[in-house]
Amino acid sequence: MAAPIGICPLCREEKTLCKSHLMSAALYPLCQGEEGDHVSVTAEVMMPTQRQTKDYLLCSSCEESLNKHGERYVLPLLSRLGRSFLLYERLKRQQPILSNQFLTVYSAATNPEIEASKLIHFGIGIFWKASVHSFGSGSESPRIDLGNDREALRLYLRGESELPNHMALAVAVESGPIRYPAMIDPLPGQNPNFRSVFFYVPGMQMQLYIGDGVREASGKYSINANPQCPILMVPLAKDMRDVFRKHGSGAYRTEKLKKRAAEIEARGLDIKLGD
Repeated sequence: MAAPIGICPLCREEKTLCKSHLMSAALYPLCQGEEGDHVSVTAEVMMPTQRQTKDYLLCSSCEESLNKHGERYVLPLLSRLGRSFLLYERLKRQQPILSNQFLTVYSAATNPEIEASKLIHFGIGIFWKASVHSFGSGSESPRIDLGNDREALRLYLRGESELPNHMALAVAVESGPIRYPAMIDPLPGQNPNFRSVFFYVPGMQMQLYIGDGVREASGKYSINANPQCPILMVPLAKDMRDVFRKHGSGAYRTEKLKKRAAEIEARGLDIKLGD
């Protein structure tokens, strides 16, 4: 089947469209078992699969722009199951700017090994894609509803504008010994004061808060609103497992999934997928 010609929603030009992943293709190997599959969770079923979430969306130039300005830099920094976690290691090589019983905060602005602008671009790219396309979710509506605010994300990704003052992006990195080998597509958050959306990739969560006064309320911890470009280090694994449990609470768990969970536990990671 020939690739379709259509309007690319990022550059808004008529071009040949290519298959775009909602979550970068290189993320899937970080979440896969020995058989090359990952765990897919829907409201109906929870199962290992090799299917990837992608659809015709962007032109090749816009795909390359997202890769160049964010994905290519961020993906090698993420957690590898039982192996290195470069983002964590680079943060730990400097002194935190804040530490208490709940979290530790590091400054990306003063760390020569971390490019905050590329972390931001990576996160905004995923949120924007989810805000403009359904990616086979079974609905014609986009994965997340950002309303008119999705245009601000598009302009940022195009390099035509900074993120507006009513947007704050928080980046959190896993602090605990358990690094959840999974990814969670963008979902609505639970913040009572602001509209929020989040996603998770191995070892890192990004959460976007939107609303008047958001920078005054949470800018202290926002990588795009605070000159120190803070990155939070918190225990993420339990919360992310809870998201999976809630999202798939009524889902059927296949025998292959149960086998995969047993394999992970046998490797000493103490993770029960779906529990």
